Order: sequence, then C-alpha cells, then structure tokens
Amino acid sequence: MSRYGRIGVILVAGVALGAALVARPPIPQPETYHRFADARTLWGVPSALNVLSNLPFLAVGLLGFIFLARDSGSAPRITGDAQGQLPKLEKPAYAVFFAGVLLTAFGSSYYHLAPSTERLFWDRLPMSVAFSSLVATVVAERISVKWSRILLLPFVIAAVTSVIVWRLSEQRGSGDMRFYIFIQGFPMLALPMIMLLFSPRYTNSKWLWLMMLFYAAAKVTELLDVQIWNASGRAVSGHSLKHLLAAGGTYSVLVMLGRRALRTEDGSISKGFSSFGRARS
Repeated sequence: MSRYGRIGVILVAGVALGAALVARPPIPQPETYHRFADARTLWGVPSALNVLSNLPFLAVGLLGFIFLARDSGSAPRITGDAQGQLPKLEKPAYAVFFAGVLLTAFGSSYYHLAPSTERLFWDRLPMSVAFSSLVATVVAERISVKWSRILLLPFVIAAVTSVIVWRLSEQRGSGDMRFYIFIQGFPMLALPMIMLLFSPRYTNSKWLWLMMLFYAAAKVTELLDVQIWNASGRAVSGHSLKHLLAAGGTYSVLVMLGRRALRTEDGSISKGFSSFGRARS
C-alpha cells in the first residue's frame, strides 16, 4: 500500500468513528460519575488517594521538561548520533505533551478535592491537550516532521475546543460529550494504526506500545473502581490505580525518548548514551 493509501486508511477510521458518534443522540455527563468508591479524608485531604495519586503526573511532567532542557543543544535536523537526542523540530510537540501531563496533576487534584461536573472541566482540559500532542509526536516520528508541526496547533485547538463545547452544553442543560469522546478516542485508534502502518525512524518503540497498554489498563481499573475497592479490603480503589497506571504510561514516553536512537538508512542503530537509558552498541 502506498504512503497516501496508508494515511487514507487512518483518516477513514477517524471519519468512521466520528460518524458513529454523530449518529448517536447527545451523551450528557452522568452525575453518578462523581461518586467514587474511595472518598476517605486522610491527613486532612478529602478523597486523599484520588488526589495524591496525581503526584506522579507532576513528577513526569517535570522530568520531561528537564529532559527537554538538557537536550537543548540538539541539532535542528536529525543529524546527531547520540542516543536520547531530540531534534529541535520535534521538541514543540513533546513540550506540549509534558505540559499537559504536568497540568493534569493540578487539574485532576482540583477536581477530586470536590468532584463535580464544573470541576471536571479542569481535569479533562490538560488531559485532552496531552493526548492530541502525543499524536503529533508520533506523526513526526513515523510520517512527517513537517506535517507534525503543521498539525500540532490544530490538534491542540481541537482538544481544547472539545472540552469547552462539552462544558457549554452542560451549562445549557443539554450535555453532550460526543466531540470530547472523539478527541479522546481517536488518538487511541490512530496511534496503533500509525505504528503498524509506518516504520519508525528510531529504536525502542516498544515503550510507546507499553504506554498504550498502561492506558488500556487504566481504563479498565477506572471501570472497576468499586470492585477493586471491595477486593482490596477497601485499601485502594480502581480510580486511584487508574491515575498511577496512566502516569506510568506517560513515563513510558519519557523513557522511550531517553533510550531511543536514530535508525540509519542501512537499518543499523547509531551509538550513544542517555541519562534515561543506558549505553548500547
């Protein structure tokens, strides 16, 4: 299949997902969503574990910016051979991604201190930005750095707009999450398709697959919030585990950046060293 044919397959999948959502009636935010199994106040913090389990997002976001700052001397094009080196043209998308991850720690904590539809807006906003920018990073690695840079801003605008549209619909009394669901669902559809249909320019893509596995596990634990709470003897809930697993997924992206190396045209791997990985030959 040609390059444009493979891109067409991904676009058709996106159109199909969008059409399926449009065909549905509006999907309001159920108020029951805010009733989490673990609402314990510990150390003076309401819903303590659901709040404090967001700290790993803060850590990953900060580590991501430390990585980007450390790598500030990278060449403007992919010319270096150091493992963990990030070309300047690819940095904006990763900067937006780590910003979204970092802000998720604050937005999600704010929401869980007093769960409500109004506060949920601040939880979903940074997460949507992180998802959309992650797609742009994979487009850069697998398809085109140029198109990644072109699409980054529209992707982020679409993500922010989806959350705003949902929130305004709730304020009008006719809640509708369909656009937001599309923005959340399309990356999880597009990412594996891009990775299967296009060859990587870097090594260690396994960490991106691990990220998606972490995310899938996070969604499962979210759905099994009460069941995990009861099975653990009311020690930990599924929602708290969701935060930890999702943060683990974002950390996988950081590890991938630190350990990957550029594949040369003959298929060999350039040598190098990374502070987030180890020397490889």
